[in-house]
Amino acid sequence: MTATVRLTEDAPQRGVRRTGATLLHPDRPLRVVDEHLRVRLPATHPMPLLADVLVAEYPSDVRSPYEDPAGYAAEARSPYEDPARYAAELADCHPGALVVAVYRGPRCWLRLGGRPRLLVRDPGRPVQPWAVWASVAHVWLVAGLDPAAFEPAAVRVVRTVRDYAPASPGSSPDGSGPAGAGGESSAAGGSSASNRAFAPTASADSDRPTDAYRDTASR
Repeated sequence: MTATVRLTEDAPQRGVRRTGATLLHPDRPLRVVDEHLRVRLPATHPMPLLADVLVAEYPSDVRSPYEDPAGYAAEARSPYEDPARYAAELADCHPGALVVAVYRGPRCWLRLGGRPRLLVRDPGRPVQPWAVWASVAHVWLVAGLDPAAFEPAAVRVVRTVRDYAPASPGSSPDGSGPAGAGGESSAAGGSSASNRAFAPTASADSDRPTDAYRDTASR
């Protein structure tokens, strides 16, 4: 029997989401309810320091040693040697974040309460954004479950995004300009429902619902 997590999220306000999560697990007699703040980098101060879940995309123009160990030394380097180290540095700089997720394509490097975890997306499974799995990992830890046992294949996710509405073409989630990478813009913002709109993107890692106004589920 798999665990089930129901996520209820506010539409992103400049890279910031308030997320409620309910976990039903076969090894837990009662449901576990969790509320947390998820922040996608870059975001303006002080929101990253307030994040319970911190999410960042590893730059696509920096070659990872996981992909090409022989040629990596000759490539332009990021300030960090690899995504795993980048995740560790972010976790050190943001001690309030129980979960730190750094993703690139089909891989996501996690720090779960300080412990490393690598997730690899199975191409045969329905896609949920890596930011969603970071939120699922948060309620997993809140429930006291083993971080080493966290695996998307063992969790069914049902996701609802409140106040979601498509933005006008070319506008950002807060209506101020072009939307940023990942489907969320990058600064802290207000909470009015009229601002809770963002432009859909084609990215598989965008933090938007796969079908507006409807729950989505994956195994």
